[in-house]
Amino acid sequence: MAALFTIDAHAAATWNRVLTNLASPVDITHAGDGSGRLFVAQQGGRIRVIKDGVLQATPFLDLGALTAANGEQGLLGIAFHPQYATNGRFVVNYTRAGDGATVIARYTASVANPDGADPASAVILLTIAQPYGNHNGGAVKFGPDGFLYIGMGDGGSANDPEGRAQDRTSLLGKLLRIDIDGGTPYAIPPGNPWANGTGGRAEIFALGLRNPWRMSFDRVTGDFWTGDVGQGAQEEIDFLAAGTGAGANFGWRVVEGTSCTGLAGPVACNSATLTAPVITYSHNLGCSVTGGFVYRGTEVPSLAGRYVYGDFCSGRLWAATRNGAAWTAAQLGDTAFGISAFGEDEAGELYFADYGSGSLYKFAETPVEVVEFYHAGFDHYFISSLPADIAAVDSGQLKGWARTGQKFNAYAAAGAGTSPVCRYYIPPAVGDSHFFSASPAECAEVRARFPSFTLETSAAMHLYLPDGITGACPAGTVPVYRLWNGRVDSNHRYVTLRSLRDAMLAKGHVAEGYGPDGVAMCAI
Repeated sequence: MAALFTIDAHAAATWNRVLTNLASPVDITHAGDGSGRLFVAQQGGRIRVIKDGVLQATPFLDLGALTAANGEQGLLGIAFHPQYATNGRFVVNYTRAGDGATVIARYTASVANPDGADPASAVILLTIAQPYGNHNGGAVKFGPDGFLYIGMGDGGSANDPEGRAQDRTSLLGKLLRIDIDGGTPYAIPPGNPWANGTGGRAEIFALGLRNPWRMSFDRVTGDFWTGDVGQGAQEEIDFLAAGTGAGANFGWRVVEGTSCTGLAGPVACNSATLTAPVITYSHNLGCSVTGGFVYRGTEVPSLAGRYVYGDFCSGRLWAATRNGAAWTAAQLGDTAFGISAFGEDEAGELYFADYGSGSLYKFAETPVEVVEFYHAGFDHYFISSLPADIAAVDSGQLKGWARTGQKFNAYAAAGAGTSPVCRYYIPPAVGDSHFFSASPAECAEVRARFPSFTLETSAAMHLYLPDGITGACPAGTVPVYRLWNGRVDSNHRYVTLRSLRDAMLAKGHVAEGYGPDGVAMCAI
């Protein structure tokens, strides 16, 4: 049960609060119908709709009267059918008022109101008795195969006292897979390991889970991910490559994370038949993992292809990357949030929920600071976002250079709508300085016209381009004016303040860029 896993330095992503006024949010998803809406399941039983960024006053569906919402119980998951746009069907997972049993039910959207569901359309697909009030699992997801996957906890208490996670006759402590379109109320997919009911329950796809809290499928590869909450020592992330995993055993209760528990079970803790977690962390970093998603959006390039997850207790957020057989996780942040759920919108942009405050956050790229320096002896300006450059000036290694106090923000990596900024070094004979442009055409023109210039990098940073005629910058960005000193010792200054631009023009500098104001780039 060895897992190759390390934690590296902090990564570059951040997050912005986009919504408040949710009540105990536990799941986030979209309908896949082109509407752009987000849906949030609240533990108390309501499914809320976020439309055009606005939380709608009327719930999509209110199951409060049917739901026990105490401790770990409540409305715990929602999944929209792959053909929701045409059939209006979705599935919920809740613990039933009265006895706390898990109920998997199908509902249908209202014909008259697309922002509402018909409460009378309920079809109970599956009911599973729960011996204790905790470890209910709760996730439901449709896989790339069109089947419904259900994450079930071991039934609760501590240390799985009845050994249900390894018991193939029990649906507890399992990943279930059913076909809700092929039978009444469902059919068994033929690829399930015990599809004929011999050797185990037909609904079981994989076993050995303690309390799988949030799961996902990679929208590009189809790989399966889930966070499994640990007992007292380790939290784990489990992984199944697309098209595999039937009959996988994740090891609980004989294994917690990568450690033998000493608890009895039908399989040895060092058995080669067990599927090891790909990521673990000890309880000095958190105590309740919340499974996340592989980021497949475009707005946060630093997270591209990385698995993002968090911890409910500590508020830590991580992004994990695979390198061969090893996994490395970078901590994105150590927050005060109770991270209860992650979810994607239709474009693949990633969100998470803070359970306590009822807030929804969206991941964003962290800007880098572009700092301006000045050399009085040369009367030259220079900008850079590179830590090595900035450290060299600040430490006095580059004599004569000092910060001016002017700065603006850029992105370190490419993102939707951004353009790479080329950085040329102008040799001493004609300037001993640098030239920057966010225009690929201009970068190419510089290379063709000035072969003595050295292209140091084609992507020193990433900014937005202004309108080619008016020089107007996209909404939410600020203009960067480029000013040339017009001298033999060629030097350019890049400023965002109009007053500085005007002052440089008064000194004889020439405005370069787009539009009447000479806007070269657009900063954030």
